[in-house]
Amino acid sequence: MRHAVVAVAFALSFGWSPAHAVKVDCEPARCATQAAVAAECPCEGQANHGQYVSCVAHVVRRLASDGTIPINCKGKVTRCAAKSTCGKPGFVTCLIPTDTCDLTTGFCIDDPTIACTTDLDCGAKCKIKSTADGCVARSGVVGTSTTCCASCGD
Repeated sequence: MRHAVVAVAFALSFGWSPAHAVKVDCEPARCATQAAVAAECPCEGQANHGQYVSCVAHVVRRLASDGTIPINCKGKVTRCAAKSTCGKPGFVTCLIPTDTCDLTTGFCIDDPTIACTTDLDCGAKCKIKSTADGCVARSGVVGTSTTCCASCGD
């Protein structure tokens, strides 16, 4: 214990702190794993959501251990699988507007610098809902993706 305290004191005396740790952008890593995840853990046919997320976690762990993705991105990539409808029959992604479009001016009410034609143009929060009706009941729009994670452009 004493050695740990000395090591921390030494590191802090030279200006190192956790705030100085380099943050890694994990989006490229997430996008790089998509092909492997799709091949090994197809969204369709999963017995349940837990099985799907577990499959993705195994793929991500392997890709991190072989250096394909940074180790500190494992959690973020796996959490993306948890934000999906895979293994949840009937569930949908639901885009819930976070602001309102003023159709008379064509700009968002909370941020009048954003031009809009629908409330979704002003921003939205994605949620997983058990039914399309449940999404619409929350003033949401049923999404076309199986995940609430950002698209990787393909």
